[in-house]
Amino acid sequence: MLENFFQNISIFLNSTPVLTIWLVQIIFCYVSILLALKYYGKTGIYVYVAMAIFLANIQVLKVIEFPFFPEPMALGTILFISIFLCTDILSEYYGKESATKCIYIGISAYLFSTIMMFFTISYAPVSLESHPEWSWSLDMHNAIQTLFLPQFPIIFGSILAFFLSQKIDVFIFDFLKTKFTTALWFRNNFSTFISQFIDNLVFSILAFNLLSSNPVPISDLLISYGLGIYLLRIILSLFDTPIIYLAKYFIKKGE
Repeated sequence: MLENFFQNISIFLNSTPVLTIWLVQIIFCYVSILLALKYYGKTGIYVYVAMAIFLANIQVLKVIEFPFFPEPMALGTILFISIFLCTDILSEYYGKESATKCIYIGISAYLFSTIMMFFTISYAPVSLESHPEWSWSLDMHNAIQTLFLPQFPIIFGSILAFFLSQKIDVFIFDFLKTKFTTALWFRNNFSTFISQFIDNLVFSILAFNLLSSNPVPISDLLISYGLGIYLLRIILSLFDTPIIYLAKYFIKKGE
């Protein structure tokens, strides 16, 4: 009974409207960011980003249907946009250097986890002839291999898109803050709008077309992975505006 607990929940949630799960995940991510900031300061933000970039690159492999868009779209949007919120929080309350450090920590965490999972896949699975009772482990091996076998287009496209877009985001945010002293809501959203466009464009074209062995047609790519996901990211970036204001009250004492 207990061993099927999460499977039963998953089956139940599969029948739940997509938007309901989507909104719950948004709230969970934003609350997690604020709690990480409250109890661990900017170190908590670094840890969140390190986990989020790895998980987002797993989520992006799953495509779902949203009721408000005609074409299926890849997941990962919520986690990706939350990373931009994290670097904006760091830029605003800890400075540009902290935000830049977070970018390199995120990339390092993604590379480290990818290499570690490659080592995991490289171990030969249990021989079923010698140990038939461990047959279930072969299914686990195949599942892990499906998810974590490094795919150059995904890895290269993700890292390059993340690096370029995050550097642009931090630069624009800091520039607007120090040169024009614009309102926080404006520099948060403006920097995110520009950087998200760069991130989405670079990743989509590299991972799913130019470097892919089974390229998605440009027209489908621009609609499903380009325009659709970009619009979602814009909506989410508007949702995170109150969070960056709330973050001020969650900063760990002493920081």
